[in-house]
Amino acid sequence: MHLSTREKKFEDRFRKKLSAPAAPAWRGIAACAVLTWLAFYLHTLPFAPFTLNGTHPLSAVLLALLLGLLIRNMLPSGAGLKPGVDLVIKKLLPIGIVLLGAGLDFYDLIRVGFRVLLGAIVLIVGIIFFTRLLARLLRVESGQGLLIGVGTAICGTSAIVVLAPVVESEEKDIAISVASINLLGALAMFVFPFAGALLSLSPEIYGEWCGLAIHATPQVIAAGFAHQLDGETAGKIATIVKLTRISLLGPLVFVIGVLYARYRRQESVFVAPTVNYRRLMPAFVLFFVGMAFLRTMGFFPEVTLHMADRFVFGAGDRTLDLAAVLGQAGKWVITAAIAGIGLITEFRALRTGGLRPMVLCLLATVMIALLGLGYAFWR
Repeated sequence: MHLSTREKKFEDRFRKKLSAPAAPAWRGIAACAVLTWLAFYLHTLPFAPFTLNGTHPLSAVLLALLLGLLIRNMLPSGAGLKPGVDLVIKKLLPIGIVLLGAGLDFYDLIRVGFRVLLGAIVLIVGIIFFTRLLARLLRVESGQGLLIGVGTAICGTSAIVVLAPVVESEEKDIAISVASINLLGALAMFVFPFAGALLSLSPEIYGEWCGLAIHATPQVIAAGFAHQLDGETAGKIATIVKLTRISLLGPLVFVIGVLYARYRRQESVFVAPTVNYRRLMPAFVLFFVGMAFLRTMGFFPEVTLHMADRFVFGAGDRTLDLAAVLGQAGKWVITAAIAGIGLITEFRALRTGGLRPMVLCLLATVMIALLGLGYAFWR
């Protein structure tokens, strides 16, 4: 068989790729670790915009994603980092999600009462359906629209990274969704205090509004404590309401997993007789719920260490909260995975997505803000 010159060149390039040795994984892992440390360092810098009123509104996750995107698009090629980055995203991310469950207390859901729980459920279901409908009208990919909808409805980046493996999302869709959610969440964090002052909202109504409508927990806390009259009351209410939304993440992911499995079964050429529900949910989601249950039942102790004078950092009592340590470890691992997503995502891929995902996220953010405010007023 005779090949043309173009075909021979293509075959030569293809053979070189097959014969090229795989890059060591430690490079990508080290890059993710360094970006994670740098993101957390920048996140706590004691000046605006990193610190406002004693809080840190720009999440380390967003900073890690932006740093990863910047470095990836400054390097001539990121192929040397990809093996390690893939390992972080596929293997370590589920571990980070499980560890996050140690910071979730189901009793917080009981404290806020049935009314707030009902409002959270109504808003979550309404925003997801609204976003799915808008995604069709704006011609945004279905999977991308679902990630944006769930991220807007529950807890931003955390919801996206938990749901993404369940619905088999691509890294490009995750990166676009995370970037859009974090950008508009940060914007909402600054807009809500001005809107609350303009509308003369009471601390109770304002705090409930922030908890129901703003995406990420640090943004909710920053906006809640920024109430012009009683930031302490508004901030505490906002935090508890936000935790109520987060506690619904596990049940929602399970329901979406069931629907997605049935959809895949209908679209498959070879139709299985039944859906295997035991294999439907990834194990890390079940472990996430299990960790939250252990946290709620008090299985993670607080240990007080009595350090002697010879201790290198000085004598004294030091308290170790195991649940807080595990939760913080989960945040670091998830931040490393998001940094990895940035390291393998080109701006060209984000440009390919266009403005439509951002418009979709903006409309979903406005809708949840309006619905949340209306529900907070309804007492």
